[in-house]
Amino acid sequence: MKLIGLHKKHPAAFLLTFLAVFIMSCATRPPIAPIPIPEVTDPELVFKTIYRPLFLLPEEEPREPFERALWNIKMNTPLFEKYFKGGADLAAGPGIAGAGNITVRGRALIDGNEFRVTYDLANAAIAGRNIFYIPFFLEDLTNGLSRHAGLLWSPMDEPSGILLSFDDDHWYAWRQHFDMFDRYGARVTFFIQGCLELGDDRETIADFSFEALRRGHDLGFHTINHYDLRRVSRETFYAETIKAARAFSRAGIPFSSFAFPFGFSEPWMRETLAPVFPFTRGYGTNIRFLDARTISSGYFVSTAIDNIVFPDENRFKNDIRLILFAAKFTGSSIVPFTTHDISDTAQWGITPGRLEFLLRTARDFRLRFYTYRCIQQLYAGE
Repeated sequence: MKLIGLHKKHPAAFLLTFLAVFIMSCATRPPIAPIPIPEVTDPELVFKTIYRPLFLLPEEEPREPFERALWNIKMNTPLFEKYFKGGADLAAGPGIAGAGNITVRGRALIDGNEFRVTYDLANAAIAGRNIFYIPFFLEDLTNGLSRHAGLLWSPMDEPSGILLSFDDDHWYAWRQHFDMFDRYGARVTFFIQGCLELGDDRETIADFSFEALRRGHDLGFHTINHYDLRRVSRETFYAETIKAARAFSRAGIPFSSFAFPFGFSEPWMRETLAPVFPFTRGYGTNIRFLDARTISSGYFVSTAIDNIVFPDENRFKNDIRLILFAAKFTGSSIVPFTTHDISDTAQWGITPGRLEFLLRTARDFRLRFYTYRCIQQLYAGE
């Protein structure tokens, strides 16, 4: 069935047709499928003149508690506080094992009744330019009432964003993609591995570091030799971290953060590094979403997006799209992603095509690009 052009002559019929197709295809459609819907030049006007009347939303907020809850969800008001099932502890703790387990909920107390809404983001569908249809399930936990319904939502300018970083010593590959970062307005953090005082890499590391800073990116440190810091002496730990980082500082290369090799650390390590590095970072394959509380703790775990973690191209795209979509829908969550090389063949790295897909999707969802120094300034009171 062709949907293109239907909205111009019969906008209400267009949306009804779209919803019918959407309902019939829910069971087999991949997350946030790119349905070929024509562009809408003024989403706010279309919502007011077509979508709200079609969904029979009154102009004013209803008084009856259940209807009031439905109205606020469909209008996407701040009454329902959005959160991830599992809570904020997921970010520094176990995380979410697989994008299919991401669950966004909202809660509100209305006239003494406790309401909970569960949003079905995996079965969201495109309903126009920057407009998405999102099914949801509303429960009145006090009285036992419930209802399935849907809302139309459009990404706005909100604090939600992406915290993208690259680890190790792949500055040759990183440098080759500076123009791609500029093209999407992306600013990232490079966790440098190496020694500035000795060896043939001194000039190379310094040149890359200064260029990255000039282009608006951020730098973190990743030790000299990439040892598992749990297996070395305290003297070696100090030499690999604080002492080595001070050499960069004396050369005018500041670090905002520290990434533990292999993601492994112990509490005493984080406490030792805290006076030198505003943030310390772990690494894992489960999905994390950062909030203000997690960020203010000074330590969190970043999600791996290396080629070896995502051997299947379709799964990579579907998972990344859903993760970013969920972060944006909450309005405030920040997604920490980490990879290494930028190469078509590296296992521990990301292909240029996947990197561009990630940057383009983040831009299309109007997510902000954060660096570690940026979130330090925003959330740590600087």
